[in-house]
Amino acid sequence: MRAPLRSLRSVTVFVVLTAGACTSGESPPAGKGGSGGGAGQSTPAGTGGNPMGSGGDTSLGGNLGAGGDVATGGEGGAPATGGAGGAPLGGTTGSGGASTTGVQLDPGTDGDGTFMESPPYDAAPEELGPINGAPKGTLIGPMIHTQTGTYTGWSTWKFTFWIYVPSQYKPGHPAALMVFQDGSLYTGLPDARTTFNVPQVFDNLIAEGAMPVTIAVLIQPGSNDGHLVGGGDGGRSRQYDTPNDQYGKFLLQEFLPAEVLGKYDIVTDADGWALGGHSSGGIASIMASWYYPDNFHKALTASPSFPNTGGKFPAEFLKVMPAKPLRIYHLAGTHDLGGFYDANNQAAKDFMMLGYHYRYRPGQDNHFPPLAASADFPDALRWLWRGYSAGQ
Repeated sequence: MRAPLRSLRSVTVFVVLTAGACTSGESPPAGKGGSGGGAGQSTPAGTGGNPMGSGGDTSLGGNLGAGGDVATGGEGGAPATGGAGGAPLGGTTGSGGASTTGVQLDPGTDGDGTFMESPPYDAAPEELGPINGAPKGTLIGPMIHTQTGTYTGWSTWKFTFWIYVPSQYKPGHPAALMVFQDGSLYTGLPDARTTFNVPQVFDNLIAEGAMPVTIAVLIQPGSNDGHLVGGGDGGRSRQYDTPNDQYGKFLLQEFLPAEVLGKYDIVTDADGWALGGHSSGGIASIMASWYYPDNFHKALTASPSFPNTGGKFPAEFLKVMPAKPLRIYHLAGTHDLGGFYDANNQAAKDFMMLGYHYRYRPGQDNHFPPLAASADFPDALRWLWRGYSAGQ
């Protein structure tokens, strides 16, 4: 059963990057937890299950197919719809004098904890079409970013990406930002093997007031020609699963300043910046927020590939106390890849013990296609952004 989530009125920007039974938690009363405060009193999922598959997480690339489903496009960024230059990290926008920081009210602990997600995993209404006349945003792309040196030895790699701009976005009024890894999974385009329809879901949730006006970036892992990659060309797992700060560094020091921050007005506070991804894209999102908590406070993931980090995560969480100011959603199923379900169960136990704002949805789904994660995607976003306003 899904726990009810509250809605809010605000504006958010998202960025997308491409690459058994258990006990339901009892949702604690709202209003008791501050940022990074106490997690809900919930019962962690059991560690049993029937995992399928084995080995490193190159299966997502294989399931999607190597190449062919992503247009490589030409060079060039999104139209410069912002004011006189967006804000590099920690800077100020040059348009209109609008505040560059949003406001994160105490989200409370309602919905924090472990809540089983039982089948069937039907598509959420928010993914299927506009609700109550929600205005349609714009998906720009595909575009190509050529890496210029953040990754040693990867200087010629190309990253295909899209940018979603909600209809409510106005230059001079900073929006929230969300970056999705394995971006083609999130485009909603009929010619891509997509799973999460970000443009439609964002249209509906922003109009509903359940999330702020948010610009989303959907980015693929890099490759020699910009096509979607699996475990071969470009090394998707090498980029996403390696347990260090390099992927977050690439986003913060190279990609976002070049392709987003100079073209759109984006809030500069970490509560207004989020990451998202499935599988290896999910662990990349968690690790980027872990290594750069001054820049990203929110991560929304499905089947994050903890086993592919060589045992460093989730064990690394226990080495840092007090808890970092992160808000993390994750999900796994009993038919996930080998070790994924157990590792996500352990991560949930660690988050609860350390007092994180976390939400874990164990279920009975396969690794791919992630039907359970897709079905819960709108409610996951409602929980992730609760209490945040971009201050427009």
